[in-house]
Amino acid sequence: MNAVSQIAAPSVVNHVIHASYDGQDPEALTVWVLFHAPKKQISCSDYLGPADEFLARVDVEVDSPGPSSVIKSIPLRARAGTARVHAPKDLQTLYLSTSVGSTAKQQLPLKNAGNISVCLEVKISNQDSCFAVEPEDLFLLPGEEREVTVLFSPKNITTRQSTLKILVLPSGPQYEVVIKGEVQSEGNRPVSTAAAGLDIPPILSNKQFLAWGGVRLGSSVQKKLTLRNASPSVTQHLRLLIRGQDQECFQLQSIFGSEERLTSSWELKIRPKEDTNIYLVFAPTRVTCCFAKLEIKQLGIQSWPGIKFTIPLSGYGGTSSIALENVEKLTGTYVVTLDGLLPSGLRTASFHIRNTGSRAAYVKALCFAGLRMKAVMDPQVMRVSPEKFVLREGTHEVVTITWNPIPKEMNFHKTNALLSTVSFFCGDEVSRQQYRR
Repeated sequence: MNAVSQIAAPSVVNHVIHASYDGQDPEALTVWVLFHAPKKQISCSDYLGPADEFLARVDVEVDSPGPSSVIKSIPLRARAGTARVHAPKDLQTLYLSTSVGSTAKQQLPLKNAGNISVCLEVKISNQDSCFAVEPEDLFLLPGEEREVTVLFSPKNITTRQSTLKILVLPSGPQYEVVIKGEVQSEGNRPVSTAAAGLDIPPILSNKQFLAWGGVRLGSSVQKKLTLRNASPSVTQHLRLLIRGQDQECFQLQSIFGSEERLTSSWELKIRPKEDTNIYLVFAPTRVTCCFAKLEIKQLGIQSWPGIKFTIPLSGYGGTSSIALENVEKLTGTYVVTLDGLLPSGLRTASFHIRNTGSRAAYVKALCFAGLRMKAVMDPQVMRVSPEKFVLREGTHEVVTITWNPIPKEMNFHKTNALLSTVSFFCGDEVSRQQYRR
């Protein structure tokens, strides 16, 4: 619990409940319990920890001259936090376009960026307008994202504008999104996607998805994909937009001269038969798996409205980091001396492998004959125990190397001969589990 309510003096309510007689309904009493969350000053940019929790109890006692006893206790629990609702910055104003008698739709993602669950009431400021929204009520858990659909159904050729109001029940805050509707004439009415399917200028990508794997918190990793305008004559006007539950961790990197900018949306033009490199950056802010998508939409040509291509984006924050302890370190390698000849003729050495990262690591050992690491040694002669294991973050494992020399190797202990090269292959356990699935 982050906070537990402490009341200087208990709140007491006295009430007389009269006795009931045969044939009479017993008297009932309704008691209202009010919770007033303490005031807490917090700015829009402040980090939100978990919500505060408050505990109390209602004791029901019989008021009598003698010692009183509790006949019933009802536990009370309340949570106080901050409500924040985020929408993509590039969708602070929604533009919809269609002809009279038709309906245009636009999705608006809403994300609960606060630390408590919220009930949202979404409505259009002017109920008699040509705009509507579905659904009008939303319930979002912390971190959850859902979409509402804004509809524009013009009844005449007049351009419309309204406001989409998003109210956090019961008493705010309230957010507003401007909606603008443009009415197209019949002559410019766009044809359907199916009808124009053969004429859509093709956009090709060298990647069907982008997966970063693990990235250390506080760091960022760039990846590149290439888009090609396969049309022989049409210049493509494209709009790139990153969306999804973890869209804040992925950004587009655009370069203007010597200046680099990070953004969540970008517009560009690709000439016929031209290739353009798109750079994306993944910068995780927490130890969790992150997912989003890159939407590529064609603009500027009314003959192909709303054509979108989607490239999934994924990665996870935090990585494992393996270090060897209690071994002799040389340039680029480690040396372990096998000593302590046992009565059985075995020679052993033990050391620690520690995970100093923020993710669990999977470690596997292999013993090779020589430095070139081409031939694996017989496990009856040289073995590592444990051979493979999962090492959680902040922990260590004691690893033992055991050598059981064959007769012709018995004299090796008198010299500093190289017996074997032991390689430890390691990686993030979360990545191994993902590949196994």
